[in-house]
Amino acid sequence: MVGALVATACAVLGVVLGSAHPALAATTADPVPVVVVGAPGLAWSDIDGARTPWLSRVAAEGAVASLTVRGPHSRACAVDGWLTLSAGRRAGGPTATCEAPAAPVDGAVPGWGAYVTAARDASYGAVPGTLAQRLADAGRCVEAVGPGAALAAAGEDGRVGAYASDVPATPSCPVLLVDAGTLPADPDARTAALRRLDALVEGVLRSKSPQTRLVVAGVGDGDSPVRPRAVVVSGPPAGVLTSPSTRQPGLVQLQDLTASVLQWSGADATGLTGRVVTAEADDVPGPERVAARDGFEVRAATLREVSPQVTGWLATAFVVWCAAAVGVLLRRRRTGGRTDRAPQWLVAAGTAVASVPVATFVVNVVPWWSTGRPRLAFAGALVAAVVLVTRAALAAGRRHRFGVALVVGVVTLVVLGGDVLAGSRLQLSSVFGQNPTVGGRFYGFGNTSFALYGVAVLTVMAVVGAWAHPRRRVAVGLAALLLLLATALEGHPSYGADFGGPPGLVLGGLLVLAVAAGLRLTVVRVLVAGAAVVVLTLALAVLDWLRPAAARTHLGEFVQTVLDGGADDVVGRKLAQNLTNLGSPPLLAIAAAATVLLVVAWRTGWRVPAPGGVLLRAAVVLGVVGFAVNDSGLVVPAFVLLPLLPVLAAAGRAPDA
Repeated sequence: MVGALVATACAVLGVVLGSAHPALAATTADPVPVVVVGAPGLAWSDIDGARTPWLSRVAAEGAVASLTVRGPHSRACAVDGWLTLSAGRRAGGPTATCEAPAAPVDGAVPGWGAYVTAARDASYGAVPGTLAQRLADAGRCVEAVGPGAALAAAGEDGRVGAYASDVPATPSCPVLLVDAGTLPADPDARTAALRRLDALVEGVLRSKSPQTRLVVAGVGDGDSPVRPRAVVVSGPPAGVLTSPSTRQPGLVQLQDLTASVLQWSGADATGLTGRVVTAEADDVPGPERVAARDGFEVRAATLREVSPQVTGWLATAFVVWCAAAVGVLLRRRRTGGRTDRAPQWLVAAGTAVASVPVATFVVNVVPWWSTGRPRLAFAGALVAAVVLVTRAALAAGRRHRFGVALVVGVVTLVVLGGDVLAGSRLQLSSVFGQNPTVGGRFYGFGNTSFALYGVAVLTVMAVVGAWAHPRRRVAVGLAALLLLLATALEGHPSYGADFGGPPGLVLGGLLVLAVAAGLRLTVVRVLVAGAAVVVLTLALAVLDWLRPAAARTHLGEFVQTVLDGGADDVVGRKLAQNLTNLGSPPLLAIAAAATVLLVVAWRTGWRVPAPGGVLLRAAVVLGVVGFAVNDSGLVVPAFVLLPLLPVLAAAGRAPDA
């Protein structure tokens, strides 16, 4: 087993090293004047030809994107947004209560010390004043118009070099920040505010030089519930914005604007969590481009509303299914009936429950958000996807003992693995995928999708490894190849980009391979396996860190954070998040129901036929290691067991029984 372990680890590293081409370092072009107009609360649904003709013109002729605005609090107030722009990292006020920014007094921002302390306590490494300081280091200055802009333009000492109450005809600095005010929620007041914003944009367009880059952005959440926000950068080229921090066309972060303003101005843009935005040109008409961004807002808002409901109903359905399974086991034990076969109705219900998680990603293949009733369309698409997967799995289950498990596993593996290879479009803004409002991850595997992907990999490995037709070496070799490719995809910085996934996946996979190869597990072999997995995981992170700073993912950023002495803050924040997530009622219900079912199954003598036993043990390893390494509480173990136990129950029912 040791030789197989070393070979697998080396092969994974070889695949990753051989395919991770360093990205070209960003080059700094000649500095250009920059004007940033910030309007907290601005959404794409606000932009139309009637209320905002000039802003619509900029959107048609420039590059557009949805903007993730996230500070230390769940809702980014105007203060949080402007401070994040200043720091290039998540920053915010000392409390979650939204208060209007205060105008400078004698050239200094009131309460600046409290902002600096709050940024330090938030553990994101934010230093308010970074934008102004780096511009000053490059021999350039920044001028502010309005209280919010003063927050972003202040230096690290809280002083604002140039401040005005109105937009100057000729800015005194090459970088001008303008606070257009927070957009109110009241429809009539919002329309009036949007018209004032549009008039401001018109004035800037008429007075700016041809080289000036104009940015109009919703630098904060404001009072509107619609998120993400809108951002427009004057062209050419006309198209959509993206950045290395999101790797998603049409989606950038507020921190990206900080890095962009610095680079456009000829200043240092490195060391920030934001990355310089770029425009991907297209020939889409302006109104259609705006409509696409508006549709993304609808998708994100709808998923934000229905995700808790889907999670709650799924947890309830799983608990009910577990209770029914426990009842069947106990009744059969009392009556002396066979406990190794599950009734058809229990198999069908369990297969449907196991199909729901992957179906939530499949539904994003169709544009349900573009209908007039997105919630109803989403529900209909979800039901249809669950029915299709369930019927296919049950049909396979009638032909092969592990047919249900294999179909659910293969569908999950293909959908999630293929989605990561294609850019994570299905996972972005999905029930169990990445949330663009939270902004924790925009591509690759999140904790929930990793759990589903990991148990799917182990399921297919177990079935392939036990394949009776080829020789054992062939079957084990195919299973090992699957583990190699799946782990490479999981840990590759440009695809899965998951630091916490490979350890549990590799350890669980090695357990499946050992049993399939007929190897006996010893203490020495287990310790060697654990050490090799740790080395492999660290190697993946260092590999990403060796790439140019602008091309790193969060793996490399973590290595840099450790080198900078900030590991304690990151680990502490993740530990706190892990403890917080332990109290999730749906996750607790799933974990408790699964535990009760496993205990009752063991006590009543139910045993899943081979290779189900090793699959269950490998899945437990995956869940335990995933729980220990990640910051998601019970997410990984819960979503490992939720799709696994029903398909194992189906395997306990003989074909055509």
